[in-house]
Amino acid sequence: ASRWYYCTKATFDLERLSGHYVRLFCESARLLGRFSKSQLEHGFSAVMSGCTFSVKNLIWNTNLPFEHRKRVIKSMFYLYRDFFSVEPLRYRANSWLEGLCYVWEVGQRQRSKGGEDSDMQDVLFTTMSEILSIDSDECRNAALHGLSHLHHPGTLELLQRHRSTFSYLEKWCDE
Repeated sequence: ASRWYYCTKATFDLERLSGHYVRLFCESARLLGRFSKSQLEHGFSAVMSGCTFSVKNLIWNTNLPFEHRKRVIKSMFYLYRDFFSVEPLRYRANSWLEGLCYVWEVGQRQRSKGGEDSDMQDVLFTTMSEILSIDSDECRNAALHGLSHLHHPGTLELLQRHRSTFSYLEKWCDE
């Protein structure tokens, strides 16, 4: 059976929706204790699904100015710092960034095309770089997982700067 959010046929004001996501991510600590873990997992599954109102669809919707989409991605730092560092929701924290970056892994987006492909890749890279500074193994591992799919040209240099924090990066950085 399909989840309810795949059956929605609603239309959205894209600027308002992006604003709601920015607020949700920036104020995500408020969710802790207000909802059960099951409710949070379900809600975050909807947000990252491929449904009409998902973040995945929103960040590639060119009907929404790039600056709005950029704000949504950058606000995810607060989602990781204030929420996922406390409650990673099983695999949700780890798969969140991977889900956004996988389009580079499979070649749907390519930096060489320039434009939004490289601009969005840069925004995601910067955001994950900031997430690496959060004192949480769950958050750091999620950022590393996302970076492994992003294929950004600055990834190796970034990992080399963090190699003392992540001993298991030693081998990867030396290859």
